[in-house]
Amino acid sequence: MVFWYLDHYRTNTLSEGHLLEAKGSHPANSPPDDTIIRNASNIARQRLLHAATRLLARALPGNPRNDLEFEYRYRRYVAEFGEADSDILVSTFSKSGTTWGQIILYQLTTAGDMNFDHLFDVSPWVWYAAMRQVQPAVTPSPRILKSHDDYRRFRKGRRGRFIFVLRDGRDVCVSLYHHRRNFKRFEGTFEQHFDNFLHDAEYNWFDHLRPWLENAYGLPIHYLRFEDLKRNFDQTVRDMADFCGIDVNETTMARTREQCRFEAMQAHESQLGPRNAHFEGVSDSPYFVKQSGRFIRRGEVGEGLATLSESQLAAYRERFDRTLGEFERVGDYR
Repeated sequence: MVFWYLDHYRTNTLSEGHLLEAKGSHPANSPPDDTIIRNASNIARQRLLHAATRLLARALPGNPRNDLEFEYRYRRYVAEFGEADSDILVSTFSKSGTTWGQIILYQLTTAGDMNFDHLFDVSPWVWYAAMRQVQPAVTPSPRILKSHDDYRRFRKGRRGRFIFVLRDGRDVCVSLYHHRRNFKRFEGTFEQHFDNFLHDAEYNWFDHLRPWLENAYGLPIHYLRFEDLKRNFDQTVRDMADFCGIDVNETTMARTREQCRFEAMQAHESQLGPRNAHFEGVSDSPYFVKQSGRFIRRGEVGEGLATLSESQLAAYRERFDRTLGEFERVGDYR
């Protein structure tokens, strides 16, 4: 029985249609509905599955136990959190500009007060809340939500709009290495990290991007390029705001530009990144902050091209051509 559950878990973790069963999504550029939809039968189902896996996990050794229990805990959190047409999900591969996108949208949709304790109090990350075993923050509409989830976590008809932030994979690779070293308990070399980046299930940039670019479910996605924000911030932000149905006047634009400067975000870094205090008493925490002040690190374009060796660049391009070569949207990331 235990092995059946493990096999079921491995094969159905992402493919099963386990999220909310609400019908339809709002088209882009139309007035959103603020109603948060929560499917009672799905919530009951996820609570039951989570309770069952908590019992089952006690019989399993090591990491499979923790992974299994968290998977169903996260599903329960997602079901209970619900979804609304007015939701805006900032979805990325890690270290692609997620926090930048969150702060921009927070500035566009509120008065822009930066006196919050933590960014997740005004822009919830349900996965992080589930990991901490605390409830996600309740925020006004539109909810600005963070996600690093695989595309398969969602389904056709998921309510809300998606902002998928793209960044040159070579720059992501270097930034992610420093992030893993300082925040994710990684003790390996850059060469080991680079191999993870090309081939590992968790840190594989190429396989994460492909389904988001294919968009087989027809989700309403606006692709926001990190490099465009660096080169033409105002127009790039206005294009995103138009997609989200947000009116932006000059005062709001000026404040957003100021608060989203690299130096301004660095000044607020203690409010933006993981904290060890968030995971006190959590035995399976994926985070451990070695040194504060390194979450907003450099934010540059071109660091990866200057850092990777010739052999690494060749391996990157081979992997890129094989997985992403058909997508013109990211052609210059080769």
